[in-house]
Amino acid sequence: MEDVTRELAHRQRIQSIYTKEREDFPSKDAYDDYLEAVEDIIYKLTYNIDVAEAEQQVQDYIRQQAVNGAKAAGSAGTYIPSAGAVVVQPQPVTAVQMDAEGRILPVDPGPMSRDKWQLMAQASGWSEELATQRALQDAFSTIFIF
Repeated sequence: MEDVTRELAHRQRIQSIYTKEREDFPSKDAYDDYLEAVEDIIYKLTYNIDVAEAEQQVQDYIRQQAVNGAKAAGSAGTYIPSAGAVVVQPQPVTAVQMDAEGRILPVDPGPMSRDKWQLMAQASGWSEELATQRALQDAFSTIFIF
């Protein structure tokens, strides 16, 4: 029973990644080869045969689909951030700093100049007019007319 449960878990995960249909292939033979490769990966993962190689095949496929999706989206003018059901995350620019207890330390951005603060505020939607409008709205909303 444990083998069946393990196979179902692997099958569900792999089939959520490998989502191509018959229409995506030029011939029936190519589609059959694709299905056979998917079943081989599921079998290897279920019965612990070359697990590292099978996981590497899955990761390579995810990366390839992300590249293909980005190329297709680039030609269509939109960005698709996921490959199948797996979201592809960018690699960190620098190593994450941790303290002795394993907690992530905040990144010290260094001194912030006025220009950096303004750029950051404008990127979040803030403007000088917004502050003025908010101050006027707060001031006039407290006036009671009887």
